[in-house]
Amino acid sequence: MSSPDQTARRTALLALALLPALMLGGCFRPMYATTEGAVAPGLSNKLASITIDQTDDRTTQIIRNKLSFYLTGGGEVPAPRYKLTLVASAFADTALVNSFTSTPEVDTATVTCDFTLRDAATGKVLFKAKGNARKSYDRGLQRYAAVRAEKDAEAAAADVLADQIRTRLAIFLADHPQGAPTAAQ
Repeated sequence: MSSPDQTARRTALLALALLPALMLGGCFRPMYATTEGAVAPGLSNKLASITIDQTDDRTTQIIRNKLSFYLTGGGEVPAPRYKLTLVASAFADTALVNSFTSTPEVDTATVTCDFTLRDAATGKVLFKAKGNARKSYDRGLQRYAAVRAEKDAEAAAADVLADQIRTRLAIFLADHPQGAPTAAQ
């Protein structure tokens, strides 16, 4: 049994512990939330208004295609407010070698991408960063299967990287509603 003095103390401690949560409860707003009647466009509209430069190489094109879908959701594209430039590269490293036959068994595909967000009207750099993603794959003894596995691993890593880029752009645009330029991240 607890005394009334201990019960009162526990109640006071519980109230004291819940007070910050209650005070900050109204301060939370989901990043992708849209506010009715707001003058500034929501984050989803800002992301959709990013246009991505054309590219020539396969890896950058995979990232571009995935990112384009992630930014617009397959919907209508508003007038471009931002311009995104991607420069990607991919390479494979042997991660595991069979000690008896000295043949590679597991390789890792690494995709890196430098990306720069610019204001479409002025060309001023707003955000510049670099990302990377890795994907391991089984490297069999059949040559065609090993090449196909490497390409699939590169595509999977590029998909992960496109999602990372979208998230980093969303964080930047949420933190800088006016698109104010910052130092390279």
